[in-house]
Amino acid sequence: MRRNGTLILLLTAPLLLVLDACRKPDSNIGLALQPEEELLALRTDTLDFSIAMVPVDSLRTDERSRLLLGSTFDPVSGFSEAWFSAELRLSQASIDFGENPICDSVVLTLKHNGPSYGLNFAQYLKVEQLADTLSIDSSYYAIDRIPTTGINLADPTRQPVQMHPSDPLYVGSDTLPAQVRIMLLPSFGQEILNADTTIFSTNAEWRKWFKGISVRSESGGGGIVSLEPNAGVSYMRIHYHNTTDTTSYDLVINTNAARVGHFRHVWRGDYAALNNSMPVESTSQAVLLGAGGSYLRLDLHGLDSLDAPEGAVINRAEVLLPVGDSPSKLSRSTFLTAFLKRESGGIELAPEATSPGVAYDGNYNSDRGGYALNFPVYAQRRLNGEETRPYLYLYSELSSVAFEQVVFETPLSETPAQFVVTWSQ
Repeated sequence: MRRNGTLILLLTAPLLLVLDACRKPDSNIGLALQPEEELLALRTDTLDFSIAMVPVDSLRTDERSRLLLGSTFDPVSGFSEAWFSAELRLSQASIDFGENPICDSVVLTLKHNGPSYGLNFAQYLKVEQLADTLSIDSSYYAIDRIPTTGINLADPTRQPVQMHPSDPLYVGSDTLPAQVRIMLLPSFGQEILNADTTIFSTNAEWRKWFKGISVRSESGGGGIVSLEPNAGVSYMRIHYHNTTDTTSYDLVINTNAARVGHFRHVWRGDYAALNNSMPVESTSQAVLLGAGGSYLRLDLHGLDSLDAPEGAVINRAEVLLPVGDSPSKLSRSTFLTAFLKRESGGIELAPEATSPGVAYDGNYNSDRGGYALNFPVYAQRRLNGEETRPYLYLYSELSSVAFEQVVFETPLSETPAQFVVTWSQ
């Protein structure tokens, strides 16, 4: 049922919209100026709509600007962990390790790059060799899992690993900048030193022999940190000596290295259905969680009962999503992006994103205590019968590189979310 909120306004100033005699306005909505001498009646209706939380099945996580690593517990969304798979590339081709090279130590160094999430303390990390080769030309998603050999290459005597983005690291008498420093088994480094020299002739030959690594936390907390995958400052260094010298060799993660972020969430309470890939509906609050946690699904079904005549023009179709109180300490998304799912698979941005002159909004509005999103093009097409897809989806564009969370009031809340449509004829 539509709640009555009809409001008739007589406009005497220019209006940012195009008025056609038929119900066909699209990308020109809100663009042209209505002649000042024309009077136009606008109606405003508050329509029914619903919000659901749905599992994430379309978030790309390959070749992102950050890698997330660690695990944490949130009082709203529950347990979450983030890990990654990545290639290691040769820092120098055709390397000669000299006569009788002996591995002294192997260190995987991962540089911090960006915020951390949750309480930071040391974690037990495992490093496994990938069983399959990654391809930088392929698409990978948050739900993908890259198989490993199952053998932990991390030195168990050098665990747990410091996981703090600002605390310096003390190694013997040396003070190092904040970093994730994982000591690996020297026997693993020795296998690399013993490999045939042709393996090191090119990165292509190296990738055939060594597929890459997976790095993952085995702790039930300790925070999630952001790491740098592009600049070659995250690397695996093999320290070794031969009959004439003591030196080292680096295998690097850089912009040419294929890499994939992986996430796992264990929801609790009212949201536990997401653990079984089921939507969560009819709750007073809905949670949008980054790092592959959840999307919001909007069903603007009130448009189907809008009492508008043939030729009506949607001037504004605003969804206001108030932010609810929450014990969570996770950072809030700055901007929400809307998309539709294609019937053939994949996603596309909501039409407002590609309609010049249409104010979609999407930002957090502190004055209104929530997010305002405007869907006049989608609403017009649905009113015209040109758009048959019933759902719009919301997510943060930083979902693949940030562990953000927003708790929203829904239409069932005491401070309800609202869907307000302004139209004319």
